[in-house]
Amino acid sequence: MDENGLGPLMGPLVVTGVLLKQPGKEVWFDDISDSKDFFSRNTNDFSRLEETATALFYLCNKKPPLSPLEILLSFCGIYKCLSGLNICTGNIPQEFIWSDDEKRKRRCELLCKWMDKKAIEIENIRSIAICPKRINMSIEKGNNKLFLDFFGFCDIVKAIPDKNGLTVYAGKVGGLKFYRKYLGYRLPDYQCEVIEENDEASLYRMEGKNENFTLGFFTDVENKSFSATLSSLIGKYIRELFMAGIRKTLGISEDISGYHDRKTKSCISKLSLNNFPSSCLFRER
Repeated sequence: MDENGLGPLMGPLVVTGVLLKQPGKEVWFDDISDSKDFFSRNTNDFSRLEETATALFYLCNKKPPLSPLEILLSFCGIYKCLSGLNICTGNIPQEFIWSDDEKRKRRCELLCKWMDKKAIEIENIRSIAICPKRINMSIEKGNNKLFLDFFGFCDIVKAIPDKNGLTVYAGKVGGLKFYRKYLGYRLPDYQCEVIEENDEASLYRMEGKNENFTLGFFTDVENKSFSATLSSLIGKYIRELFMAGIRKTLGISEDISGYHDRKTKSCISKLSLNNFPSSCLFRER
């Protein structure tokens, strides 16, 4: 599991988990490693990101997606808008905007062939998107936004039907080292035994009535788990789809990221919100 969009000015926080069977030691597809190296805001990397998301959709659904919207609905769904204005969700792209058919097809073939060779099976992909309005409301109640990330991780774990024998890799939540107390609160049906807790890894054995699994929070989790790398890539793609929808809804022609960069800040300073509430668009923290 990994998160995307914890600290931007605009757009959702996206928490994603990829459930896969992988025999033997961790292996990575040739150009899928740390998503920070894979992904930057230029056309080529957006193309590769969309091609990879399409291939992963195929592996989960055994058919190619018809549109980015279908990928979003499969992995994430669309949450109910609290304002009723559908700022984030009303204009999700319904046509592929960063890649072409042939490259998507070719990448799908390569990734499927490689996974077959390595005997890797993707069983499920799930993302949770938390919009700025929900983030702001949670912060107003005294919650730290880091724990929205942690709560998302726990919700993804709870949704897995059979966790027996599972090993879960998650990114460290901020600089947090000790998770036992919070796991007891969010996963109360399990006894939590500490395996190790340090700056690099916080690892726990979770014992339930009929199942047990290992849950770990790691620094640089994408360098330790191929599934975490895939989680980060899918989360980045889903967040970009939301941002594309937001830009279209607001009539923003510039390809802003929503992060604390000069281009985003300059665009926001010129933005006319009309009837759009700022709390639905911008993070208060």
